[in-house]
Amino acid sequence: MNGHIESQPDPKIIDLLNKEPDNIAHVSLEYFPPRTDQGVMNLHARMNRMLANTKALYTDMTWGAGGSTADLSLELAVHAHKTGHVCK
Repeated sequence: MNGHIESQPDPKIIDLLNKEPDNIAHVSLEYFPPRTDQGVMNLHARMNRMLANTKALYTDMTWGAGGSTADLSLELAVHAHKTGHVCK
């Protein structure tokens, strides 16, 4: 194992959809990167509230939206992944 933790690859969205019944609406969450540090803190809090109060199938982050940088989009996507927002 070389000290590495083996992990399963993240599921594809189509695989998540195929696991769910066809007769229900599927919900996903999309977030846009904020422009300020305060906005990032607010977004993290909102993401936590949405995770606790919805049954979203997955969450995604708009890449480089609104003049934000790709670096911020990546940081937010990694945060979403680490905190359970990416998929069920």
